[in-house]
Amino acid sequence: MRSGIGSVSVVMPAFNLELKIKDSVSLTDKRLGCLDCDYEILVVDDGSRDATRSAVESMDNSHVRVLGYDRNHGKGYALKMGALSAKGDFVILMDADNEISAGLLENYLYALRKADIVVGSKLHPDSVVVQPFMRKILSLGFNVTVRLMTGITLQDTQVGFKAFRRDTLVDIMRLVSVRRYAFDVEVLTIANLLKKRIIVMPVEIHSDAYFSVRNIVRMFVDILGIAYRLRVKRWYQKNYKKKIPPTYSPIIRW
Repeated sequence: MRSGIGSVSVVMPAFNLELKIKDSVSLTDKRLGCLDCDYEILVVDDGSRDATRSAVESMDNSHVRVLGYDRNHGKGYALKMGALSAKGDFVILMDADNEISAGLLENYLYALRKADIVVGSKLHPDSVVVQPFMRKILSLGFNVTVRLMTGITLQDTQVGFKAFRRDTLVDIMRLVSVRRYAFDVEVLTIANLLKKRIIVMPVEIHSDAYFSVRNIVRMFVDILGIAYRLRVKRWYQKNYKKKIPPTYSPIIRW
């Protein structure tokens, strides 16, 4: 691996991914194993009703850890738990559904030499994106809404592949409150507020999933909450000054 990279944690939230999770972890482990660094893969089982947790535990890999709890709390909650439990100098948050290529890991880590955060974007000119046309249209509309309501200038906030310096991530997590749908928007809103250095990188995505109307509505409600805390109550600004330490629920099981 290129010099200058320390230890790495990859955090994967997982919900009912019994049939996919082992392949996703194995691909990520294979890629990280080619790099000259200490690493861990931290799978957060977000209250799965299937055997997701058991599938990961059966891998018997010293680089893999599992966090789990009994009730589903949402992807944002799982990512926060994983982020605050990660041990690496650099932390990558990535989806566990194997829709995004793990081969991007080295490039993102290398980019952290010059940034606090590296964000994947479907709109990067070098990105390879295979998705239903309607999902692309909805994504564009969503991103316009996010920029108008939060002041974020990034064209794409929702790609499930982001890399952080650990100190930056912990700084942001002190203020994160969204548990489910707009977690990425809140993280980047806080990063923008704290003037963190962000680099946008390409991604490779192959997905045939669609947005449900219910999830679109819930995303919009979350964004309204973020905008209210940011622009009306100035909640993020006030609480950042208080230097409240990051916390997570004691229900987590190792």
